[in-house]
Amino acid sequence: MKKIFSIIIAASIVVFTFSCGKKETSVGTKTFDVSKNYNICISSSVDNAEFDTMRKGFVVGLKDLGLVEDINVTYHYENAKGNESYARQIADAFKEKNPDLLVTIGTTATEAMKEKFDKTPIVYLAVSNAERLGYCDTEGNPKGNLTGVIDSQLFEEQLDFIQKNYTDVKRLGIIYTSGNSLSEFFIDYFKFYATSYGIDIYTVAIKKTEDVEAALNNILPKVDAITLIPDNIVDNKAKDVVDAARAKKKEAFGMGTTHKNAGAHVAVERDYRLVGEKASELAKEILVDGKKVRDVKTVKVDFKAN
Repeated sequence: MKKIFSIIIAASIVVFTFSCGKKETSVGTKTFDVSKNYNICISSSVDNAEFDTMRKGFVVGLKDLGLVEDINVTYHYENAKGNESYARQIADAFKEKNPDLLVTIGTTATEAMKEKFDKTPIVYLAVSNAERLGYCDTEGNPKGNLTGVIDSQLFEEQLDFIQKNYTDVKRLGIIYTSGNSLSEFFIDYFKFYATSYGIDIYTVAIKKTEDVEAALNNILPKVDAITLIPDNIVDNKAKDVVDAARAKKKEAFGMGTTHKNAGAHVAVERDYRLVGEKASELAKEILVDGKKVRDVKTVKVDFKAN
């Protein structure tokens, strides 16, 4: 009997304890509160390295804060792959999961969740134009059931990088998707800051990936260089854009890992894992600390220029 009892004790990896109504479990040297298992649904707008890094940063960040998958958190993850209709379908499917929290990465996913959920807390990532979309006010105070992490884009730093290192660039071209609110946001800011750097911005709008080649033929003769901005459709052809520019002896710039991997000069290298970790802190305030979304102010992540 003693031998059997010893085997049972040795095989026990998880130990449950109850203290003042609180249920805990110990795994190794760490103790976790398992009074509740949180149901978190994550929807990503597109399938790319930056967004995947943010998602992983969020999951790791929550783990460090004591919320661990298969212990006290259940995750449901879907990717809209840049399709607005599919993003809404994902939102409908998530309703059946009865989530305690929704995490959205990118504008497409966030807009879909906002449309379908008006009470469930939403923590968004990678929504640079949050104020314009009505997610928060100018001070970062949340509106409705949304709060999140806003990552700075450092337009001035990028233009300064171009002016100092590529003095011949006076006309900068941008290809973007018509109707893409985030792309239009970036263009507005580029135009606003570019004047003080003596740079003119030229743009060409497209509707689908297949339009990129024609857009390049249109814009390259008019500019000294091309810059890529976060745009799901154009990003699918990022390498083609860079190669086409270089073939015409013109420089190509970018704003993220996708663009850098395509060969573009990137003035600002972003640590997207940090965005996810910051979002996990907001999630913990809502889930564990019991704060209302309106009391969880949006956080801005400031990246540094290279």
